Amino acid sequence: MKKIAKSLFSSILTIVLVVPAVSLAQNVTKTAPEISDNLFVTLTFHDVRDDVARTGDRDLYAISTKNLAQYFAWIQQEGWHPIRLEDVWQARQKKKPLPAKSVLLTFDDGALSSYTRVFPLLKQYDFPAVFAIPTSWINGNTKDAEQAYGQHNLMNWDQMREMQQSGLAEFVSHSDNLHKGIVANPQNSMQPAAITREYSPMFSNYESDQAYSDRVFSDLKQSKETLDSELAINSLAIFWPYGAVTKESEEIAAKAGLPMSFSLGSMSTLADSGATYQRGLIMNNPSPEMIHEEMMDFLTFARADYKQRKSFIRFDLAEMLSPNNQVFDQKLGEFLNQINSLSSNTILLKTVADQNGDGKIDTAYFPNQQLKMSQDLLNRTVWQARTRINNRVYAELPVSLETKQGLNLAELTADLVKNNSSIEGLMIETGDEFSCAIENKTWDAACSQKINQVFKIKERTKEQAKYYTNISNNYQTALKMTLKDKHIEGLKPLLEHSLNYSDYLYLDFDPVSQPEIFKAVQKQLEKLNDQQKQRLIFSFTIDPNASKREWKRYQRDYQVLKKLAIQKIGINNYQLAQGQRVQENLYRELSSNNSPLTYLNPYEQANVKERK
Repeated sequence: MKKIAKSLFSSILTIVLVVPAVSLAQNVTKTAPEISDNLFVTLTFHDVRDDVARTGDRDLYAISTKNLAQYFAWIQQEGWHPIRLEDVWQARQKKKPLPAKSVLLTFDDGALSSYTRVFPLLKQYDFPAVFAIPTSWINGNTKDAEQAYGQHNLMNWDQMREMQQSGLAEFVSHSDNLHKGIVANPQNSMQPAAITREYSPMFSNYESDQAYSDRVFSDLKQSKETLDSELAINSLAIFWPYGAVTKESEEIAAKAGLPMSFSLGSMSTLADSGATYQRGLIMNNPSPEMIHEEMMDFLTFARADYKQRKSFIRFDLAEMLSPNNQVFDQKLGEFLNQINSLSSNTILLKTVADQNGDGKIDTAYFPNQQLKMSQDLLNRTVWQARTRINNRVYAELPVSLETKQGLNLAELTADLVKNNSSIEGLMIETGDEFSCAIENKTWDAACSQKINQVFKIKERTKEQAKYYTNISNNYQTALKMTLKDKHIEGLKPLLEHSLNYSDYLYLDFDPVSQPEIFKAVQKQLEKLNDQQKQRLIFSFTIDPNASKREWKRYQRDYQVLKKLAIQKIGINNYQLAQGQRVQENLYRELSSNNSPLTYLNPYEQANVKERK
């Protein structure tokens, strides 16, 4: 568990939010953006040490005493207002608004430095702060606590009582014993205990919904009772370990007496929204200027998902089918190594299949109640993609499951996300349902009815998915369709209509074999504004047997899309066998790596080894 806890902490948190690694002091003097009323920044600190290295410290999440003190001085100088959790609670109930430039300072895990280094600074500056305590750690769960901070390096209850009585420190739950990983799939991946249905290798089954709910409720209730008893308080908040929280676990916490919920993330939340609040994670011992830049990004939603550049790799999980877990892990390792070398950042997984070839979907790669599960492959693939190579993952399901086969797509989505809470979003493959819309600027009644039916199905799936997905991930939805001819005059109205219901529109085609479609796409893109373009994903269906000349055409066409301000591109039919050809021909187009100095061609290295 020692290594597992450390691995979980590092892998989960580094994909949530990273403070920039270079100084951005010049941005401090920029004109301040307008900030909505009741919008506040929450920052998450961990250990504070005198000897934290400027870069490359052994603890990614530690900040030096010097940098923290300088940041407190900067807060005071720049007129920011450190607020209490009670202030957020009052604003949430619309009793008292937050002051402008509000910041909530939080410190996780109950490290001893919270008492020896942070508390003196709070008294010096008269700043309030919130401390999230995993109560079982304080009460002797030294196995996990020592792994995180070493021996005798946590606060005790007497020290916390002293802080509490000063009026500067508030204490909240960081769970009792959920700050750990539990077995999440047949391949024994360890995932956050608060949002994972535990898998039993002995019985080859998953924890039931009721058993999961009872386990989390009992833990949070125990945590609250311990805090309230030891500190004579009425704790109201849960700061989730690893930032892992779903709407489901949020509801469980409220029943346990913890109605305020905080995750991790990259966007601020209105105090009176009543939703889980996201906290920015402090990493890499940042300077005050770097933290300020992060705060501005947080408040202005600069890291909103739709604003980011994405390179999609669509992959069929059927390629992962294996006679045993060992072979599956070998295949998965090969796939992840290929994607990591390509330096793309988003994977789209095809999660169901027509196994018997009768034209109907009959099998899935995740536990569910409507389709036969061929093999349980999705969970480990998603988890490994996120934690090993820092890729976001979307799952693909076809709308035809409901429109043509009569299944309930929303319930199927719920089953998918319930056991894959780290999923980034759902891609709904629309088949030919949108053909009439993409081909025409105006739609007749029959076409409108067909479109609206898809959107209603999509809304139901989103509602179900958002109940089970990790809130820190900012769940997204997309509608996927294949362009079949050059008649796409309806692209703009379809996009405008779609964005009322989904985050993205994903379009795939082969520009080499269908150059007339690509010409039509360019023409339509000239009619769109930048915001509309940000919501489009163009993915090429690549001919695996393309000639050298044809690969150059793919390269050119990707570059044309980029020049037309398309930020999201991809490959629609990636296969393990074509990995080397994609790497050698499309690395520049698909990679998010901007430094040629860090590029390594794994196939070139393999060839050198073979020659030796």
